[in-house]
Amino acid sequence: MTLPVLATALLLPLAPLTFAQDMGKLMDAVDKDKAVQSVDTAKMTEAVSADGVDINKAAAAVDTDKAIDSVDIDKAKAALMPK
Repeated sequence: MTLPVLATALLLPLAPLTFAQDMGKLMDAVDKDKAVQSVDTAKMTEAVSADGVDINKAAAAVDTDKAIDSVDIDKAKAALMPK
């Protein structure tokens, strides 16, 4: 799984808020190294197949505490609610 895909997956809960915002700035709010560390690659590999992604297995592959720590909340707020 590439870093931009992982970062996007971590930000999916915020997707409804991004329709008119700068996605690049929102992506910059994610520390990609920390995001990668939040994923159990063996479990994520099980979740992804030629048939698609088992969303439940993919969610179980992410350590939510580490994933939360990978997002800079101030940068995310600035991207979602520009002045």
